[in-house]
Amino acid sequence: MHLTDGLNASLPGVLYHRVMLTNRFIHCLTLSALLALMCAAPASACPFPPAAVRDLHLARFYTDNAGSKTDPALLDQHKDETAPVRDYLKMVVSEADASFLQETESLGTYRAKCAVEWLEVWAHGGALLGTLDTKQAAAERRWTLAGAALAYLKVKPSATPDQAAIIEAWLKTLAQTAEAEFAQSKSKHNNHWYWLGLGLGATAMAANDGAMWQTARTVMQDAAKDISTNGTLPLELARQSRALHYHAFALMPLTALAELARSRGEDWYAFNDGALHRLVDVTVQGLLTPEVFKALSGFEQEHPVDRQYGWLPLYRLERPEALPETELEMPSGHFWLGGNVLLLNHALTKPKS
Repeated sequence: MHLTDGLNASLPGVLYHRVMLTNRFIHCLTLSALLALMCAAPASACPFPPAAVRDLHLARFYTDNAGSKTDPALLDQHKDETAPVRDYLKMVVSEADASFLQETESLGTYRAKCAVEWLEVWAHGGALLGTLDTKQAAAERRWTLAGAALAYLKVKPSATPDQAAIIEAWLKTLAQTAEAEFAQSKSKHNNHWYWLGLGLGATAMAANDGAMWQTARTVMQDAAKDISTNGTLPLELARQSRALHYHAFALMPLTALAELARSRGEDWYAFNDGALHRLVDVTVQGLLTPEVFKALSGFEQEHPVDRQYGWLPLYRLERPEALPETELEMPSGHFWLGGNVLLLNHALTKPKS
């Protein structure tokens, strides 16, 4: 019996055919043909996706009620426990981004199909739809949902109809499960609510779900109401020494949501008299001069401040004149934002073929 003989068509379609094709190559290719094939293969071949992670248990790593102090040992444990999910998502977004940067269209399609295949395998396995019995695990699911759905928006044109059906059904189930869990937990409508909104919004666009899009719109309206006249978020100011950190963290899903809406011809920046602009302004002031947030929160801010990634390049798409590029810089992407946000914008705004 050969290694692949026990596999059958219950595997996701693309993965099944890859395994079968590999088995035929072992039997049929001459050495010279195999070497020629290897020379013609992409420099970075698509590896087999890991098995889907269904269950997740993550302990809280903060040691105070305000969520401003972390236990280093628990934080290291958290990194180990989340590694399988985060490494998977990083691979998906890496392949999705790489699909835009290849020298030829065929290589770009190859990388896009790799990202699709990885999404298909986890969709087929019902990833993150098992037991998530802590708030930290539920938060990880929300972040992963947002990143996966945004990455899928980049590569959706490369999915077959069967792949699209299973991936979009998984994303919708993941979004609905995350929404129901959030409502049941009666969690605060802080940055976690905004990340849920981004996951819902990205999934709505990926699966063409109008009702889910309206829910995402409601989340954005709530967030705009949360932003005070001075641009701060009261629930994030309450994070004491991490107040500035969490203002930047909240901007990641909010700017992404606003840009998703802009790609559909909707202006969510205008909610509550341009509240999102106020939030950006005060956060940028704080990142340039942390004493601003010491005065606002009453606490010395942790140093160095984690600026978070992706939100400022996104915001510059809306107001390129507002912030000179030399004033404040940050990377253009994050795996919870589906990778490079400028490539996402390109995918959303390019003419449909």
